[in-house]
Amino acid sequence: MMIRKIRSRLGSSAPAQRWRKGGLLGLSLVALTVGLIPLNPAPASARRNAYERCAAELLDRQLPPETVALACSAALRPEELSKCVEEIDSRTDILAEDALTRCQEVRRPLELATCVVDITDDSTEGEAPLILDFCRRSLLPTQFSRCVVGLQNQIDLVTSQAMSVCIDTRDRVVSPLPNFIPGREPPAPTRPSPNLPST
Repeated sequence: MMIRKIRSRLGSSAPAQRWRKGGLLGLSLVALTVGLIPLNPAPASARRNAYERCAAELLDRQLPPETVALACSAALRPEELSKCVEEIDSRTDILAEDALTRCQEVRRPLELATCVVDITDDSTEGEAPLILDFCRRSLLPTQFSRCVVGLQNQIDLVTSQAMSVCIDTRDRVVSPLPNFIPGREPPAPTRPSPNLPST
């Protein structure tokens, strides 16, 4: 009688144990699968390639599609080109068309945008086109804007004066050698005379 009860209990609990094991395994697999799926998928703009982002951002600036197509296709770094135009157009009174032209002419479009925005913040109205031209002419636009802003913070200079001073800086020899004389060739090295036996 006792053996029958034990057998009946074992027989009834075995499927339940199997179900529990299978259920736990299934839940673990579901949790693992859900964990692999990102909860916040990347937005569509992040999945675009650089040329698509360039075109989308320039079209947002109300530029003609033909102009946008030519500009983005010719750019080495199209996302930097469109970012340059966007920064200048949104933070200064320079038209997007003018910004695009200048951003295409420089090797560092993001630095150009930084230069224009930084100097324009401390300038009077109507100087933005001149600032854009000066920043385009500078080989190091970020350093140029620091020069202009720094001088204006300490000296009573209008923006055009500060830009003229900063754009005119030349590379100078910082520490020439003591025997350095411009325009002269260094003396030829002399060889020691051989010790000849005296006669």
